Amino acid sequence: MREYKLVVLGSGGVGKSALTVQFVQGIFVEKYDPTIEDSYRKVPMILVGNKCDLEDERVVGKEQGQNLARQWCNCAFLESSAKSKINVNEIFYDLVRQINRKTPVEKKKPKRKPCLLL
Repeated sequence: MREYKLVVLGSGGVGKSALTVQFVQGIFVEKYDPTIEDSYRKVPMILVGNKCDLEDERVVGKEQGQNLARQWCNCAFLESSAKSKINVNEIFYDLVRQINRKTPVEKKKPKRKPCLLL
């Protein structure tokens, strides 16, 4: 089985841990607990988070995020919410698909056994 190593990036309080816990365990953690992070160090991830359910507290607009994604080598842009389970799985699945496209697994050629004539 292929192992994927990802890193979660973002400013403090944007929901990196909440998104990771929602994906791995399927639960939403309301309050941040730094001890939770230790159990997820084995599941590193890459993404930029945003909280759709906090529309009135939005700091970065959707259009601004989309423009930034285009500037960064036309990368994917998805808004997410760990609380409402919006695009949580889609983010991680899309990352795996992107990794697979850029670094396909080499198929091992079956070893041929020599033919022996007696």
